[in-house]
Amino acid sequence: MAKENPEYLFLQEKPTLALLAIWFYGRTYASVITKEINSTFAHTTKILSRMEEDGLVVFSVEGRIKYVELTEKGHNVVSLLKELVISLGGELPDEYDLEGRHEVSGDELDPTSAEILDRINKLRLKVESIYKELVDSDADAETAKRKLGPFSRELAMIGDVIDSSETPVDDDVISAFNATREVFLSLLNKNG
Repeated sequence: MAKENPEYLFLQEKPTLALLAIWFYGRTYASVITKEINSTFAHTTKILSRMEEDGLVVFSVEGRIKYVELTEKGHNVVSLLKELVISLGGELPDEYDLEGRHEVSGDELDPTSAEILDRINKLRLKVESIYKELVDSDADAETAKRKLGPFSRELAMIGDVIDSSETPVDDDVISAFNATREVFLSLLNKNG
């Protein structure tokens, strides 16, 4: 099998883990993926460049931050990879086995659900941004917990708003909240 064929990429551990990690975080940074797959930054950027060439990921730059996220084709490949792992009798790592992991748009939501979704998205962006800084600075687990810990209060407040809402909160917003909580807990419990 020739190395230039796209399927060669996914018969290797690191690219598969990288794609699953991008799916898990939704929108993230190369340095976060590097740490997730236990690789070098150079090797990770090579993998991500190849994924971009194959139309699986796209990069976007906001200020000084360069984000990576899956394309529709990338989401389809993740679904197939998950099915392959399961059909071969394996199990996905717990953090990659989230039900309903997808982006939700506030446009089709009622005002209460849209406001809650906005708070969820802002919290997730803050947490991921701080986590990126922690990864870039090679912070230890104690520093990570000290920096990320205070966001558990905001997460709890959003949960309280959902629980006490007079109007039913959209199921997609609740799924987004649960996914964000899983991401937060996963990042908080990483070994710096």
